[in-house]
Amino acid sequence: MTAVIKLLLQLGVQSLLAHRTKSLIVGGLLAFGTFLVVTSLAVLDSVTRATRASLVESIAGDVQIYSKDAKDSLALLGGIGFGTEDIGEIDSYGPVRDAVLKVDNVAGVVPMGIANAAVASPGDLDRTLNALREAVKGNDAANVMLLADRVRTIARVLQDQQQKQAAVAASENNGAGEVLARALSDELWAGMTTDPLATLDWLDTKLAPLGEQGNQFYLRLVGTDLDGFKQTFKRIKIVDGEYVPSGTRGVLVGQAFLDRRLKFAVAMHLDTIHNELVKGQTIAANKTLQDTLAKARRASPRLVYMLPPKDLPVVTASIAAELGKPPGELAPLLVDFLTMDDTNFERRYQMFYDVIAARVQLYPFQVGDTITLTSFTKSGYLRSINVKVWGIYVIEGLESSDIASALSITDLMTFRELYGRRTAALDAELVKMKAASGAKEVNREDAEAALFGGSDAVEVQAVAESAAEVVLDKVDRQESFTFDPKDANEGFALTTAVLLKDPDKARATQREISAAVAPLGLQAVNWQTATGIVGQLTMVVSGVLLGAIFILFLVTTVILNNSLVMATLERVAEIGTLRAIGAQKRFVNAMITFETATLGALAGVVGALTSVLFITWLSKVGIPAPADVLQVLFGGPRLYPTLTASNVVAGVVATLIVGVFATLYPARLAMRVQPVVAMQGKE
Repeated sequence: MTAVIKLLLQLGVQSLLAHRTKSLIVGGLLAFGTFLVVTSLAVLDSVTRATRASLVESIAGDVQIYSKDAKDSLALLGGIGFGTEDIGEIDSYGPVRDAVLKVDNVAGVVPMGIANAAVASPGDLDRTLNALREAVKGNDAANVMLLADRVRTIARVLQDQQQKQAAVAASENNGAGEVLARALSDELWAGMTTDPLATLDWLDTKLAPLGEQGNQFYLRLVGTDLDGFKQTFKRIKIVDGEYVPSGTRGVLVGQAFLDRRLKFAVAMHLDTIHNELVKGQTIAANKTLQDTLAKARRASPRLVYMLPPKDLPVVTASIAAELGKPPGELAPLLVDFLTMDDTNFERRYQMFYDVIAARVQLYPFQVGDTITLTSFTKSGYLRSINVKVWGIYVIEGLESSDIASALSITDLMTFRELYGRRTAALDAELVKMKAASGAKEVNREDAEAALFGGSDAVEVQAVAESAAEVVLDKVDRQESFTFDPKDANEGFALTTAVLLKDPDKARATQREISAAVAPLGLQAVNWQTATGIVGQLTMVVSGVLLGAIFILFLVTTVILNNSLVMATLERVAEIGTLRAIGAQKRFVNAMITFETATLGALAGVVGALTSVLFITWLSKVGIPAPADVLQVLFGGPRLYPTLTASNVVAGVVATLIVGVFATLYPARLAMRVQPVVAMQGKE
């Protein structure tokens, strides 16, 4: 047997040397196939690892557990709409935690809840008037004058806008012109000395309604045991402020979410242009960037009254010097300053942040501020809770990803109150409210008389006052910013995140977890399913990439098969001669197969080495991620792929199998020709 194999290899090598052109063509195709398979597997494996690192190790976990009776699918990062999904409830987190921790491959378990909350941000005029009132109460005369100047500046901008609107189209101003004129008069502001409270009341009732309405934005909250979350998900990095202290209410907001959604308009527009220029775009050739600059110019008047009055001369002088103009009104200077092109954008962009942005509040809230979260509860009523913004976070490697920092992280106690689940404590409090108010049940037909008739009106008033006292008492208790950390690990949750020790065993571990929580009425899903539309997009992108690779490899295989058919048929005479001198079909087939296998092995080594060099180069320069979803897939702005031994082995083996398989058909065709006919073909 050894002698036969040695002979087959010898004949194979001689044939390859005798048919150099054919060997180079077929070998080149086989080497390309190996290169394609090895490179593709390395990239796909790297994408899988990077995606897991960006989502699983930051917030989602490898497995998510939630109710089997859920009406909607879990979507941690949000579904197609903004509504809150009905994913059921986990009545008691403790038994779930205990059951899951018994599975060997589990590294950490964290309770979670998802909610959407609205946050209202006051307008510039309202914010300034509130600060002015506080300064008056504190007898801070210097600050009163500065804030009064800012109010007058805002009034002057509003007056200018009104005049421009009147020039474009006739419209009733309902006395707004007179209000603005009085707000700019010295007479009014003299009242800040003689009767400040009356002046403030006039400003609140007359001027404030003319200002722009405050902004309302939404936060998608994930409530969790913050202590356990910090220990389990270690890619969360605080870039401003601090992590929420143990046993304290609070919220962490994503940096990219702030920059892309809530940042001051001028700064956000300039950031967008800067990012596009970094990618190689130009303002001159890009109409979208030109329109974005125009939006920045239109939003620039707000800067005039956002800047502290004491800083206006410094900013005005700096902008005028950049423009080569004498100092004057800041508003027109800002418009000229923001009329940028490719030659001066980077310089003025840096100047904007150094001179202007450093002196204004770029976001609707700052670290340390208390914001009011408002949400519809499970029972359908509105619930508002004040929480402190403790810090701004990023996910390491995904600092610029909007998707990765889309969730705001809060404590589980705050989430539970926003969720508004009916509990025994709440029911007991309702009983107290009923008893304290003296409320009594009435028939439907007597309800109107009970509410609006005779002496009952007094009773209704008493009920309202008593209920108001109870509600106010409840609100006061909600304002307590601390709680017992043990409470976060007890009670209800909506989901449970599970992080695994060995992600390669994720499927088997998911089955074990499913079996462990099934008696509790729960189900377990993988992170792709749990992250909603984002996880689905990652699967789609990976599927498209894998499909494209498969098609390319299939095309290569077809071309290889055609080349082998032609090469084998050209050797019909040679094969006929071998058959005529006694070679059996089995031997000839084996000879052709060994020949192709030898060529495939050599080509596979060449292709694998080429792929190793290529992946090594890619691991240094990286593959850019032009879209946000690709940043999540790549684990950052660039993917740095790595190669494993299994990728190389799989590529070489796949090439050998395809090469040998592609040889069988042409060899069979050649075997059908009779030896005599084949020898005559040589003549």
